[in-house]
Amino acid sequence: MRISAHSTPHRHWQMLPARIGILLGILWALPLTLLGALLLMLPTLLLRGRIDVVMRPTPALLVRGPLADRMLEGHPFGAMCAMAIGHIVIAQRQGLTARILTHELAHVRQAAHWGFAFPVVYLAASIWAFLHGEDAYWNNCFEVAARRAEQEN
Repeated sequence: MRISAHSTPHRHWQMLPARIGILLGILWALPLTLLGALLLMLPTLLLRGRIDVVMRPTPALLVRGPLADRMLEGHPFGAMCAMAIGHIVIAQRQGLTARILTHELAHVRQAAHWGFAFPVVYLAASIWAFLHGEDAYWNNCFEVAARRAEQEN
C-alpha cells in the first residue's frame, strides 16, 4: 500500500487550529461585518451590484457595483479605490488591482484580530501619528502594515 502526502488523515487535523482561528476571527469581527453589510453590501446589491467571495489569504466578501463606485468616489476623507469593514471589502469596479485587494485584506485580518474595537484603535493610531507630527493616514500603524502586506505579495 502506498500513502501519499495528500492522503494522510493527520493533514486535516493539522489544519484544524488554523480553521478554528479563522472562524473565531470572523465571529469576533461580526459586528463590523454586519455594519458593512447594512451600509455597503445591501444597498450596492440592490442597485445592480455583485458579490464575490475571496477565500485566500483571508476570507472576505468583495462587493462592487455602481453604488460602490459612487460611495468610494464621494468618501468624506477623499476618493478611495476600496475599503474594508469587517470581512466586507467594497471596491470600485474598474480600479481594483491585486495590490489594492491585498491591502484591504490586510485590514480584514486586522479587523479579525481586533474585532469590534478595530475602528477605535484605528482612529487612536491616526491620532497618535498626528500628535507626533506625522500624517494621520500614511503613518497610521495599520496602514503601514497594510502597505507592507502589499509588498510581501
